[in-house]
Amino acid sequence: MSSSECDEQASLIHRLRSLDFARGRIEVERLAGGITNDNYVIRIESEPGQGPAGPAYVARLGEDRTMLGVDRRNEITCHRAASDLGLAPELVHHEPGLLVTRFISGRTLDEADLRDPAMLDRVAVLLRRLHRSRHEVSGEWLYFCPFQTVRTYARTADRLGARLPDRLEVLLEHAVDLARRIGPFLPSPCHNDLLPANVIDDGDRLWLVDWEYAGVGHPLFDLANLAANAGLDEDGERHLLSAYRGDAAIDSGDLADLRVLRAASTLRESLWATIQTVASSIDFDYHAYATRYYQAYLEARAGLGARD
Repeated sequence: MSSSECDEQASLIHRLRSLDFARGRIEVERLAGGITNDNYVIRIESEPGQGPAGPAYVARLGEDRTMLGVDRRNEITCHRAASDLGLAPELVHHEPGLLVTRFISGRTLDEADLRDPAMLDRVAVLLRRLHRSRHEVSGEWLYFCPFQTVRTYARTADRLGARLPDRLEVLLEHAVDLARRIGPFLPSPCHNDLLPANVIDDGDRLWLVDWEYAGVGHPLFDLANLAANAGLDEDGERHLLSAYRGDAAIDSGDLADLRVLRAASTLRESLWATIQTVASSIDFDYHAYATRYYQAYLEARAGLGARD
C-alpha cells in the first residue's frame, strides 16, 4: 500500500470516528474496480466484551465532478429514493466528499451474467420497478439526456486538451443526428450508469449501486446502457426488451430507439473516458477504455442505417 493510500485510509477512519454508527474498532478495506471514486468496505469491530461486531458499510470518497456531470446533492436525492423503493442499499450517512451506505453481501455481476436470459429477466424486473416509480419518488432529480451529455463531454474534453476520437464538429453532428432519431417518450427516474458491476446479487434479490449519474430521463436508455456495457447481441437486446415490457411482442419503435440509445451510450462512455485521461488520478488505462467504446460506437452507429 502506498503512503498516499495509507494517508487516505487514516483520514477516512478519523472522519468515521465522529459518526454514531462507527462505535468500536474501525477496519477499512479498499474495494477494487472503481474507475471514478475511491471506495472502501468499513467494518466496525466491537471492543472485547461488548458484544458481536456490527454491520458492514461501504464508504465512497468523491467530490462533485462538474466536468463529468456528477452532482453529489442529486446523487443523494436519487439514491435515497431508490433505497426507499428497495432498489438500492440504505444510505447511512453523507457529508461533502463522503457517502456511506449499508454493505450488501453478494457478488457484483459481470458481462457473462448478463448474457444469461434468466439474469436478464431479473434485471428487467428491477428496471421496470425503477421506471414505474415516476409517480412515487419525490425530490429534485436532475434531468439526464445522453445527447446533451455527449455534446458537453466532447466540448469539455476539447477544452481540456484531451485527444478526441474524432474532430469536435463531427462528434457534435453525430449527437444531433442520434437525437433526431428518437421518438416521443415518457420521462422516468433512471440510473444511467448500468455497468454490470453496478448490479449486486445477494442470492435472493438484485440491488443497484452507484447513483451518481441518476436522474429523470429516457427509460430505454437504461436498457440500452446495460446492453452496451454487457455486450449483448441482437437476441439479447430483444430478450431484455421483451422481459422489460412483460410481453413477448416487441414494439419496433422501442427496439429502434433502444439501438439509437445504445449508440449514444457507447459514445458517451468513450468521451467520459477521454476526459478522464487528463482529469483522473486513478491508476486505470482510460485511453484503451475510450478507444474500445468508440469502436463499439462506430459499430452501433453503422447498424442504424440512414435516417428517414
